[in-house]
Amino acid sequence: MATKNLVEVQKRLRKRVGKDLWMYSISLQPENDTPERLAEYAKAAGVGPGWTFLTGRPQDIQQLRRKLGFYYPDDPELDADNSQHIGFLLMGNEPYGWWGTVPTTAAPRQIVQLIDWLKPGARGQR
Repeated sequence: MATKNLVEVQKRLRKRVGKDLWMYSISLQPENDTPERLAEYAKAAGVGPGWTFLTGRPQDIQQLRRKLGFYYPDDPELDADNSQHIGFLLMGNEPYGWWGTVPTTAAPRQIVQLIDWLKPGARGQR
């Protein structure tokens, strides 16, 4: 369901994705998700340009998840259980230091509104 929502988000933002907005998905099962397998998944899901699916060595994925804040720091056992992870979308405008997250199960319309809110000028900034 989350991928379906994000495909809809990508469609709604199609003029921006790959230009001033990029989408990345990070595998939680890098030992199974080869680049080829992820490419097949993206194609089957209808993912368009500007959205990249990432995998790598398990220890690198773990480090990336921790750096992004996508882990359960107080419960390593829970963190190790991939079935307990819901997808979160981290979005930001790095030059302005504006960041936020939203569950990927949120309505695509709401996700697009939040992404649009981060555009320069959207909050009265230039």
